[in-house]
Amino acid sequence: MNENEENKNLNDEIKSNEENKNEENLESKIEEKIVDVDNSNKNDNNVELLQSDNEDKVTRTGSKNEEKYKKSEISVVKKTKNSKKVVVIIFVVLAIFGILIGAYSCFVKMYTGVFKNVYLLDENMSFKSEEDVIKYVTELDQKFQENLSNEENGIDIYQGTENIYKVFASDFEIKINIAKTAQNIMNYGRENGILKNDIDVLVAMFSKRNVDIVFDINNSKLEETLKNVELTLKNRFVDDKYTLDEKDAKLIITRGTTGNTIDLDTEKEKLINICKNNMIYNKHESLKLDIKSKKPTELDLNKLYNEVKKDAKDAYIDETKTPIELVKEEVGYDFNVEDLKNLLEKEGNQDEGKVIYFSLTVIEPKVKLSDITYKLYRDKLAGYTTYFTPGVYARSTNLKIALSYLNDIVIMPGETFSYNAAVGDVSAAQGYQAAAVFKGGTTVNEIGGGICQTTSTLYNVALMANLQIVERYQHGLPVGYVPPSRDATVYSPSLDFKFKNTRKYPVKIVTSFSYDGSLNISLYGTKEEEEYEVILSSTYLKTINYTTRYIYDESLPEGESIVVSKGVNGYQSEGYITKKLNGKVVSSSLLSRDTYNAQQEVIKIGTKKSE
Repeated sequence: MNENEENKNLNDEIKSNEENKNEENLESKIEEKIVDVDNSNKNDNNVELLQSDNEDKVTRTGSKNEEKYKKSEISVVKKTKNSKKVVVIIFVVLAIFGILIGAYSCFVKMYTGVFKNVYLLDENMSFKSEEDVIKYVTELDQKFQENLSNEENGIDIYQGTENIYKVFASDFEIKINIAKTAQNIMNYGRENGILKNDIDVLVAMFSKRNVDIVFDINNSKLEETLKNVELTLKNRFVDDKYTLDEKDAKLIITRGTTGNTIDLDTEKEKLINICKNNMIYNKHESLKLDIKSKKPTELDLNKLYNEVKKDAKDAYIDETKTPIELVKEEVGYDFNVEDLKNLLEKEGNQDEGKVIYFSLTVIEPKVKLSDITYKLYRDKLAGYTTYFTPGVYARSTNLKIALSYLNDIVIMPGETFSYNAAVGDVSAAQGYQAAAVFKGGTTVNEIGGGICQTTSTLYNVALMANLQIVERYQHGLPVGYVPPSRDATVYSPSLDFKFKNTRKYPVKIVTSFSYDGSLNISLYGTKEEEEYEVILSSTYLKTINYTTRYIYDESLPEGESIVVSKGVNGYQSEGYITKKLNGKVVSSSLLSRDTYNAQQEVIKIGTKKSE
């Protein structure tokens, strides 16, 4: 290589190095400028200066790489500017949207009426108040109720093509639940979270939203209705059953029969839906039953044994209760399962409809109520005797009959005794005779006359046994078989004599009748720890003299007279009751203050002249 060529190569290398150096310097300056723009956010003039400066440098270098870096720098600056504008716009839009959403949510939350396009059936409930909603639903229910028993609104029940039954919505008391239905209307757009509520209300602004009616149904009556439907099925299924004949101590087993049946739960839902559709949409749908065939189940003898077997229970007196409780004995039953199994096989257990009788072993209780009740009536609590004229046959007969109805009556603690209920119908059919009674201020003959003596006697006994008198009436005229203010009259059904057993133990009425002219009524029971001695007394306050009425009779000889009815003075009186405990008076009170009218004396006087 000559000297000229070596110089040329050296110059080229130097030139190349300078170009590379210039490129590196340019890249460095561009990066510095970009950083300056991003950090200082200078205006467009500064950007133009930067651009001009860079263009001069690119021109001076004449390099293609310089053009490339120039364009990149410009693009980065423009993108930065545009991005900032977009961010601002997005922020503003979001702020406006947030304000709108907030205002909308506040409206949804604060508005108290029904939202737009909320419907109940075909009725637009939009913007109604809660009061208006309740009023409308109430009126709707009233219309439904008016149509419930309408023959046209009945639901026909079909087994196949045959109409076997007809039911009405009134049979199971279907009605609109006014409160819940109104609540459903008012709650639309309010019953969920804020976001869901807002969406629901927004959707309702542009489309119809239906709210369901809430119905109340008497489920027990609905089930009863369907059971009645089931009983009308043709070729109905009958399951095995048994009954216990306690009188004859026999188990009666009746084999079932294969037949048609229905699923009550399924038909129940179908019937409810049909009923609602008929009521709401005025349809006339019928119910076609889904019929299934069913065979009787085989008897579970072990289960049957557990249900029938029962231990005997002794009678007892529960004195822990107030008043005490008399618990009656119970008979027990038992049997051998193998014996029943053998009988069923012998009698044809699988024969449908077969009735099989199986004798049970009776287990008698060791203690019966009759064995211990004597303890309850071991004490005589009180007794009283009154007297009558045995020669008056009719009256004596009436007394004897009435006493027979009263004898051995037990009044439990807390129970109220009624004389009229105990004696029953006082009529000739029961053997009662016509005898003297007080009526209209005088004495007349009526069936059952005289039985008030038994009432008055029992009244005194009840008082002395310290029982509570519930109902008592005095006679209108004086009586002679008990002291004043200690009588009690009855005249069914208007006048009755009642007393309540306020003691801890039951009491029993015991009566006796003697043809010598006396009757006695006593009360037996159990004396208590604090047993009162009762003393009855009476006093006359005032005498009411009787008057005399004369009847002139032309059939009687002149100067002759006949006493038709003897006069009896009346009086005012008071009755008292005094109670002693351990010999000391603890109380004394007025029983009653009574007025007995005088009985007028009637005398016939003859006026017939002698010839």
